[in-house]
Amino acid sequence: MDRNSYNTKQRDEIVDFFGRHRGTCFTAKELIRSGEISVGEATVYRTLSKLTNQGVLKRYTDGDNGAAYQLNESEKCDSHFHLKCERCMKIIHMDCSFMAEMKQHIESSHDFNVDIGRTVIYGICGECAEKEKIEKTDKDISHERDNK
Repeated sequence: MDRNSYNTKQRDEIVDFFGRHRGTCFTAKELIRSGEISVGEATVYRTLSKLTNQGVLKRYTDGDNGAAYQLNESEKCDSHFHLKCERCMKIIHMDCSFMAEMKQHIESSHDFNVDIGRTVIYGICGECAEKEKIEKTDKDISHERDNK
């Protein structure tokens, strides 16, 4: 088998994985553990780096989990802020006038130019917040029953 062809198949397998999970970030370890790809660990790390450099994937970092990657679906991804759910790792693209006003405020009032394509605000998405609320309610009900 031609080495370049083999690498292309591995690359395609990783890109296909991200295509099946649009809007969600994965670390290299999560990608490997998913069981959805049959690519070696070293190749995953190399390929993620190459795909990021080629603009196919976007790379997000935080101090706790290291780098996470997501399919770069839009050229305009560099023109808005991003919200990242710390539970499900979903990225929400934030195109709204308030954030444009905030960027302008930061630049004019604080003499700081924001790279909005790389700016990520961390928190919990509405879907995960709702799940946590339901889980807490179920836990509270169970606790009340146990105390009776």
